[in-house]
Amino acid sequence: MIKEGRTLDILACSPIIIVGHHEPLIFRRRAGYAVADEQPRYLLEHSEHVAAGLARRGVTWVRTHFFKGFGLAAEADEIDITAREIQQLHRHGIKVELYTQLGTLQYESFLAEEPGCLDWCAVDPNNQLLTIVYGHHDFRAQPCLLREGYWAYLRKVIQKGLEIGADGFGFDNVCNTKLPDVCHCPQCRTAFIAYLKAKYRPDTPEGAALAKERFGFSVLDHIRPPTFNSFNPARAYKILINPVFQDWTDFRTDALAHRFREIWEHIKSQKAGVMIEYNVYPPMTENAAWYDGIDMHKLLPWMDVSWNERPPAAPGITKDGHFWHRVHAYKLAEAYGRAICTFNAGGTPGQISLAAVESMVFNGGHLGGFESITRFAEGAAPEADVPIAFRKSHPELFDNTRSAAKVGLVESALSLARNCVEPHHAELMAMSSLLARQVPFDIVPQLTAERIAPYNALVLCDVEILTDSETALLLDYVGAGGGLVFTGRTSLYDAWRRRRPEPSLAPILKAARGFDKIKFGADARENTNVTQSAKSGLVLKGNYGKGRFIYISRLVPAKPYDYANIRVADDLWVLPRNAKLFSEAVKYARGPQAIEVSAPPSLAVEVRIAPDGRTLIHLLNYKVGKPALPVSIDLLLSSASKANGGETLPRARVFILGQSGPKALKMTRTMQGRRSTGQQVATLQVGAVPCYAVVEIEG
Repeated sequence: MIKEGRTLDILACSPIIIVGHHEPLIFRRRAGYAVADEQPRYLLEHSEHVAAGLARRGVTWVRTHFFKGFGLAAEADEIDITAREIQQLHRHGIKVELYTQLGTLQYESFLAEEPGCLDWCAVDPNNQLLTIVYGHHDFRAQPCLLREGYWAYLRKVIQKGLEIGADGFGFDNVCNTKLPDVCHCPQCRTAFIAYLKAKYRPDTPEGAALAKERFGFSVLDHIRPPTFNSFNPARAYKILINPVFQDWTDFRTDALAHRFREIWEHIKSQKAGVMIEYNVYPPMTENAAWYDGIDMHKLLPWMDVSWNERPPAAPGITKDGHFWHRVHAYKLAEAYGRAICTFNAGGTPGQISLAAVESMVFNGGHLGGFESITRFAEGAAPEADVPIAFRKSHPELFDNTRSAAKVGLVESALSLARNCVEPHHAELMAMSSLLARQVPFDIVPQLTAERIAPYNALVLCDVEILTDSETALLLDYVGAGGGLVFTGRTSLYDAWRRRRPEPSLAPILKAARGFDKIKFGADARENTNVTQSAKSGLVLKGNYGKGRFIYISRLVPAKPYDYANIRVADDLWVLPRNAKLFSEAVKYARGPQAIEVSAPPSLAVEVRIAPDGRTLIHLLNYKVGKPALPVSIDLLLSSASKANGGETLPRARVFILGQSGPKALKMTRTMQGRRSTGQQVATLQVGAVPCYAVVEIEG
């Protein structure tokens, strides 16, 4: 069996710089997108002129059309064109990812090849075919995850792609049927009951008791998938308390993960070096587990790359205070050793440069996607050339580096799957605050001893659901000397999202004065009931065992927000009112660090360690068109630096995007800010950061 994990030479050897033209001519015509001269445009995309232009621009991958779901027979002529294109691009040193339709089946042509193909598809409770939800593409049926017919056919598609020389597969429309149109075919109903029986084992005395505690009864044979009506629409549910809703969500996310694993093992067993990519990453503020059956924590182990085409379209800080970034996708992927492809287009030239740099900094040096294939080959988006050239000129700043962050931001997939608002909003506010206050962090995707070991402090923002084992792990972590910052209703619910009499982390809270002031109400806005200040909320601080903690009753939205809403609106991408208090709390829990960056709140920091021990401090300015100034870095000096009268100092130089060559940085020895500890500090004055700079420290 192929274990989860990636083939290192796919992602470690060269950056992903990708352009594409993934829609075949057959689809452009059927969907109504084709213009009068579509065919000559289409043929130009496959020309030597375009291939040579892409090579000159530094493109390393092309995502080209292969299988759109019309059927191998219907698409045979265009697949032949793709085969010739692969050979042509390979001659220019460019790898090719084959766009492969996973989630739609164009039955009008497919029926001629496979007369029984409609039996593979998802249906509603009235046995009506479910089609894709956008573009009025009612000719695109959705295959059911539980029916085997399409998956057997897909293996033929994959085999054809391998035969024509695919370097990778890019799967699209990757999800279950979207609520409220969940599949109700006989296979789904039968499989859901089997799933429940395997989970609760009602055929045993212990299992029957567990099922009865869960549902009120232990006969599970007649439970069916959720249905909705005009009085109970699917999007009316902000919090999932119905146990069948919860288990149906888990059933759907598990089913999709099962198919990912099946595809992974099928492809990797034949050619391990083939890259597997899915267009599956959902917006970080959306409960995709409930709406789409997508849990990235379950899916990332079975892919090399995830495509991200979700908003925000372009990063940056707007005049009205919106802080648009795509860091969540990059950091979540890195937590699983994966990468993200994001389309860097739209917005101003400055935003496009920033998008490419953001990907390069937080995404293992991969720059992602640019422009359409012909336009890019002919020189469109010239603002991409500077970051591409920088990346290729300085591989030593990106290749095989690892995060040096000592703060772990815990992402609870279960909390995010059961509540559509508060945990999502809290994570967004926390992440943005840490970025704006120059606090390097990683995402911790599971609470295990191995996952939390590298960090001096953990941050849990409205992580409502903690299991008993997770609680015990956190109590041991803090008791042994770790730092903890947590907010709102963290740990107030058990694994079934049943409200506890008090938070499971109450032993920590009770170690601080003021615990009796916290009132955990019963309604959905109970975290607002413990607020003592409109700017900060209630703050408890103390020690537990050898560790220290800070509890903040809530991250306070910058504008009034009605928590009765069922989604996190786009206008909430702003720093909370107590962003400074929160970030200072994280720094307190983390303890003194070897590197502290002082900069305006538009500058984000990522600190990484190179394989040879160099420290790399990446400085990314989100204020497009306005340099971040001043920027300085304090370095805590090691004992080696203080030897021989303190004359030995590390060597530092700065690389600034768009400027020629690195320049040396002078260090000034100081005790400022560290006198209480007696530690010596060297200060680097970086000056202004227009868009991006990286400080390299040796020794």
